[in-house]
Formats: sequence, C-alpha cells, structure tokens
Amino acid sequence: MKLEIVGLSFSYGPNIIFDNLNVEFENGRLNAILGPNGVGKTTLLKLIAGIIKPHNGSILYNKQPLPKGSVAYVPQDNMLLPWLTLYSNVELPLKIAGVDDNTRRLRVLKALEATEVLHLSNRYPKHISGGERKRVAIARTLASNAPILLLDEPMANVDPSGREVVWRILRGLSNEKLVIVVTHEISEALMVGDLIYVMAGRPANIVEVLEGGEEAWARLRRIITLYYRQ
Repeated sequence: MKLEIVGLSFSYGPNIIFDNLNVEFENGRLNAILGPNGVGKTTLLKLIAGIIKPHNGSILYNKQPLPKGSVAYVPQDNMLLPWLTLYSNVELPLKIAGVDDNTRRLRVLKALEATEVLHLSNRYPKHISGGERKRVAIARTLASNAPILLLDEPMANVDPSGREVVWRILRGLSNEKLVIVVTHEISEALMVGDLIYVMAGRPANIVEVLEGGEEAWARLRRIITLYYRQ
C-alpha cells in the first residue's frame, strides 16, 4: 500500500507552505517526517487527513483518490473530552458514525487492548498520565479501522517511560497500517523511524529521505562519542 502526494500546493494567504510537493509513503514501515517547528509538518498531515484542502495537486492511495474514512489523525493535544471516560472517548466517533452497539463495543475493546489501556477504560482523562492519554487517542483512531494513521508530535507531554511504550505500539501498528508521524526531535526520528523524511525550506520540501532505526541511532551515538573525545 502506498500514499502518494503529487504536485501539492498550499498557502495561508500570501504565505506559501508547499509548491509542487511530491513524496511517497509506504505501508509496513514507520514513516517519520522530521523538520523544525513551523516548517509545515502539521499542515501536511491536515492536508492528508482532509481537514484542509490543497490549492493544487493530488493525494492518492494505491493510485486512487483517498476513500472516505481511510485516514485517522491524532493531533498533538489528543483532543480527549474531559467529561467522558476513556472508553466513551474512544467510542464517541463510532456512535456519531452510526456503528451498531455490538460492533462498536468489540472495536473499542480491541483498540483499548491494543494500546494497553483497557484496564483504565472507566477512568477520566485527568486521572491518567500524558503517555496514557496519548495511547487513548491512538486507540480512538484504531477503532475507526482506517488503514492510514497520522500522528502529530506523538511524544508531546509524554514522559520518557511513556514514550517507550507509545513508540513500541506505533512500531507494531506500522506492520499493518500506513503510519506517518511528525517530529522535530532528531534523536527520536533516528530511533523509531524506519524512513525519515527531512522537511526544510520555504516553500517546504522533502530534501532527503534517510534510513532510520537502531543502526542509524548507533551511528549517531558513535559520532557523538568521537566528537566529545576531541
């Protein structure tokens, strides 16, 4: 499965964000978009998710326009409703979509179990950690059964131990879904991204695509060690 962005252009008024952007993302790998704050990473996710519309260009999935319901988006702030339990937060989009009670229950329980927060399902967002809230937000998108999962700065407000759990879950999901995360943290991109798409410039573009993972992180640590020996 492949997501293709072809000739994409978008601007906020006179501020041009993308001009003829072309990039491909593949299933089976954790795709990480790396770039500084304000370069356009979040805007690209919102364009893929259909929250905003491009001025020109196409976004294709397996050579076809994106089908309705094919993209699930986890924003940086999670957007969990504080007056609902975690179970109800995950369930709400399915209720709105008119999914029947039995199917809805099965999908919510499966999503909560996959993200390791099933035991917290009766709690409210304020009573759990930042990492647990992130996992609930991911569970909400999993319950939609969308084949494409987008995450905006998934480690924001997550402590180090929680980060390890979230990344492990995302790496597992990348085996069955097309997963794209954005980050401005170089070390995190190297540690968890199978492919790292470096975004820079104005208008922004993908200036390089690098292999990530453990080998890349090991190389970086070696360089840092050698540097500080001087």
